[in-house]
Amino acid sequence: MSDTPTTESQRSDHLSLAVAMATYNGELFIRQQVQSILGQSRLPDEIVISDDHSTDDTVSIAKAMVEGPCKAAGITLTVVTHDQPAGAAANFANALKHTTADVVALADQDDWWLPHKLETLAAHFEALPDLLMVHSDADLVDEEGEKKGLRVLQSLRMTTMERVHLVSGRGMRALVRRNLVTGQTALLRRDLIDQAGPIPEGYVHDEWWALVAASQDGLLLDPRVFQHYRQHGGNEIGAEKSGLVRLRERFGEPQSAFRVRHKTRHTGLAEYLESPAWSGTPQAKKLLMGRIAHYAWQESLPASRGARLLPIIWHYLTGDYRRYRRGLFDALRDLFQPGQ
Repeated sequence: MSDTPTTESQRSDHLSLAVAMATYNGELFIRQQVQSILGQSRLPDEIVISDDHSTDDTVSIAKAMVEGPCKAAGITLTVVTHDQPAGAAANFANALKHTTADVVALADQDDWWLPHKLETLAAHFEALPDLLMVHSDADLVDEEGEKKGLRVLQSLRMTTMERVHLVSGRGMRALVRRNLVTGQTALLRRDLIDQAGPIPEGYVHDEWWALVAASQDGLLLDPRVFQHYRQHGGNEIGAEKSGLVRLRERFGEPQSAFRVRHKTRHTGLAEYLESPAWSGTPQAKKLLMGRIAHYAWQESLPASRGARLLPIIWHYLTGDYRRYRRGLFDALRDLFQPGQ
């Protein structure tokens, strides 16, 4: 990769572009990520780094790497910090708050991007005025940067129908079931952040922003690979293929814990649906209200597995499990999860 930054003349003359990077103790990997951003075929107009109270040299390394090239290329650099660690969602929200560009790319500190990521994904916003968020695939790599032979969308076990919905811009039909958007692969229109408001308790930043974008038919999946997504012991949010261990964890989670977690999320979602901030389609609201109602019914399931069987079969046959969750997988999960 060339260390020579893209010139001003190589940028789009249309929508302005920012990179919002969230950092925390990332001194081992941040050099490679910053190099990949400065080596893009289309440079951003601004870079905002929000640091979550790092105790290593993350901030000084990033600033030293970008200040010279940023100034030479006319890129505005902003570094903001927290007094105390606030977590990934709050850190990304803080970074977004300090951007001014029309379109913002989310960046982790420990990945690295292919050279045409920004140029290619930003072009979707030029072509689609109503687009609010675009996301893509990524190769999973280990701590040393070696490919793990797995991509993010494979690790999520995305179904053919879920892919069809996301690629065609009908993302709500997929996201009403589960989150399928990995934030560090995404670019979003800055207006989306104002529309989405505060992130409700229980939601991750990328999940919430994607849900709000999809509610307006403004979410798009470009299924190509534009970056390497590093997996290591320090990941706050990572990706892994769901295997037997993960399956046992999900089926072994007590119903009480499962219900508290989802009730917290749905309380915030219901408030948003009824708030003045809501600007989604009637179809999206119907799907989300249906999801809330389904989980309210799920709370009524008895502790006895035998007594759960017939209600679960009925809701499976009516299509609720397929419409609002992962079909047979979650029907069996509701049946076999321990009651307490």
